[in-house]
Amino acid sequence: MYICISETKAGKQKVIRIAICDDHPAQVQVISTLMEKYWNERPGSDLELHNFDSGESLLEYMTDGCVFNLLLLDILMPGINGIDLAKKIRKHDDDAVIIFLTMSKDHALDAFGISALQYILKPIKERNLFPVLDKIIPTMHQRKNRFFLVSDQERDVKVSFSSIVCVELEDRRLRIYLDNGQILYSKYLRTTFSEAVAPLLQDRRFLRPHKSYVLNADKVVELRKTAFIMNHNIQVPVSRPKYAEVKNAYISYISDNHDEPGPGRGGRG
Repeated sequence: MYICISETKAGKQKVIRIAICDDHPAQVQVISTLMEKYWNERPGSDLELHNFDSGESLLEYMTDGCVFNLLLLDILMPGINGIDLAKKIRKHDDDAVIIFLTMSKDHALDAFGISALQYILKPIKERNLFPVLDKIIPTMHQRKNRFFLVSDQERDVKVSFSSIVCVELEDRRLRIYLDNGQILYSKYLRTTFSEAVAPLLQDRRFLRPHKSYVLNADKVVELRKTAFIMNHNIQVPVSRPKYAEVKNAYISYISDNHDEPGPGRGGRG
């Protein structure tokens, strides 16, 4: 069951579709009110806001073809919890921004493990919600529908940026690891690796820690001295001369796009 509490305004082109999922009606009302206040103070796109009181009701609604730009998910809910709910959502949507609502920082590692943008501690206040929205709303449409073209011997495949874990140069071919566990191979390159991955490196979330690798910072689980540990336990080596540069770029990206690093983020030194 959902309640659409804000209708889109006529004449606008951009619509931000947001889902709030929390089993406490009072919390949903607080967040909904803050969302409407935020949009009234910062016009520029339309808000379509949907409220759900359980993960099951949200999933049921999404199976009917509804796609959200942003989902705010309570972690502790009866039935399916927020972490498991996000894992199910990620199987069908790599682009939606997921933010967890939680009473404790203890869930941060789980949140980052499934590519959630960040978590916000309850009680939700304007001072901790609005800065997050200020970071993500302007780039939300920009992040969606960005594709990397992979050409093999028989076809051209459009791969969304958000689905890429990392790219490896192997025997003059690109080996692209995807978040669904699939691996794609390109045909033999007629250009350099730098030229082939240039479209990715124009996006700040992609880093090049080694001459033969590019990684997606959103898919990092842990940074060690010699390697990034990615989703699916993929290890991307870090060359010693590039370690400090790449670590700083990674921490800068996380600081700008996540509430705080939390466990499993930022490395061990």
